[in-house]
Amino acid sequence: MTHLFTKTAISLVTTTTLALAIAITTNNLAHAAEFNFNWKGDTGYSAKGSFNYDTTAAPSVISETGLGTTKNLQSLSISFFDPLSNLINSFTPVLSGISNYSFLRFNFDSTKEQIFGPFDLGKDDGLPGDTWLNNNLALIDEGFSNQVLAKEFHLNKRDATSTEEILDLSNNSVQVSKVPEGSIIIGLLAVCSLGLTAHRNLGKATQE
Repeated sequence: MTHLFTKTAISLVTTTTLALAIAITTNNLAHAAEFNFNWKGDTGYSAKGSFNYDTTAAPSVISETGLGTTKNLQSLSISFFDPLSNLINSFTPVLSGISNYSFLRFNFDSTKEQIFGPFDLGKDDGLPGDTWLNNNLALIDEGFSNQVLAKEFHLNKRDATSTEEILDLSNNSVQVSKVPEGSIIIGLLAVCSLGLTAHRNLGKATQE
C-alpha cells in the first residue's frame, strides 16, 4: 500500500511539473523572438551570436546604443573564432535587458529580419583579450571617423599589452536567421522525456 501511494505521488508531481514547464515555455514563446547571426572576414575569422526580445512591446525597428537598460533587447551574445574555428573569446553585451558594453551599436529591422546601420558588438575595456566587431558607420557614430577603413567591417582584438590590432576586415554584412519556435519546443520535449524516464526508473525502484 505504501509503495502504491509513493508511486502515485511521484507520478502526480512529475506530470504536474512537466505540464507546468510546457505551459510556461509555450506562453513565453508566444511573446519572444530569437535570432542567430553570423559574420565572416576575408581571411577566415568569424563571429557568431544570438539575440532575443519581447515582441509584445517591440517596434518594427529595434535600435540599442551604449550602456544601461535597453529599449527592447533582452539578451545579446557574440563569440569570435579564428580561421580554424577555434574560439577566441565570447561575450554577452546585453543580459536581462541591461547593456554592459559602452560602445554598443545594434539596429535590427524585424520586418526585413536584417541587421543594418551602425554595428558594434563585443567587449572593449582597454584590457588584453578584449575583442569586438564593428563597422565604419559605428566609428562615425561614436566620433572615431579618423579610424574609418576601406573595408566596412573590422574584427578587432587587444593583445597582451592592450594594444588594439585588427584581426580581419570584410565588406560582408552580418547575416541573420530566426530560431524556429519548434526547435525550442523539441528541446523542452527532450528534457521532458528524460524526466519521464527518471520517473519510471524511480517507480521501479520503489516497487523493489
